[in-house]
Amino acid sequence: MMHVAAVQLDCQWENRAASHARVRRLLDSASIPEGTLVVLPEMFDVGFSTNTAATNPGEPSDSERFCQTIAVERNVCVLAGVVARAGNGNLANEAVAFAPDGKELVRYRKMQPFTVPREHIHYPAGDRFKTFVWHGVKISPFICYDLRFPELFRKPAIDGAELLVVVASWPEKRSEHWVRLLQARAIENQAFVLGVNRCGADPGFRYDGRSCLFDPHGIQLFQADAAEQVLIGHFNPIDAGAWRAAFPALRDARHL
Repeated sequence: MMHVAAVQLDCQWENRAASHARVRRLLDSASIPEGTLVVLPEMFDVGFSTNTAATNPGEPSDSERFCQTIAVERNVCVLAGVVARAGNGNLANEAVAFAPDGKELVRYRKMQPFTVPREHIHYPAGDRFKTFVWHGVKISPFICYDLRFPELFRKPAIDGAELLVVVASWPEKRSEHWVRLLQARAIENQAFVLGVNRCGADPGFRYDGRSCLFDPHGIQLFQADAAEQVLIGHFNPIDAGAWRAAFPALRDARHL
């Protein structure tokens, strides 16, 4: 059985220390089993900011050190959206996961930066999907605007990913798109899909959370309201393989 914990956080604008304190309070208030996959939103500790002077995580990264510490202290796997140093003085919008021993398990760079606020100017795009294995489950992370591009999800699904995770700062004004696209990614890829969104507000938008988990049939296993919270769910990952074997849509897919 796979346990997941969606940490729906009111990210504090460009304030790592305040965001880290909120994460700790939320985790302290929840009963999270050891070995759980704990997921934090996109740019969880600074908000979706393109002010690179404020989002620069330092060297070594304060954001990643915090995630490692949480993983070690609570004996869980932590997958979080962070601003990362990308070399040549650049920063990147990434998702990174750490095991309970502090080891890095995956590092994924957002393939579709959100061009409307010119994210691509400040955070260069990635060019490939990534997967990692946690408790025998093959997992592929994605970030926010990636969700609108179904072609990005098909390759890891064909590669065997059973859980697709989307960390996000998805605004309230497009809230219904968020839930329906997550459900669609689950149905078309015959995979479990976990979406972890922020809540609260920043200088530009309000966020209504709605972090949710869907099974490979598109059935909703949980959905949050707009409040800051931790949602804990569980599922049997073999259900994805069983459905793929019984209804071979992925095997029948044409690669155009």
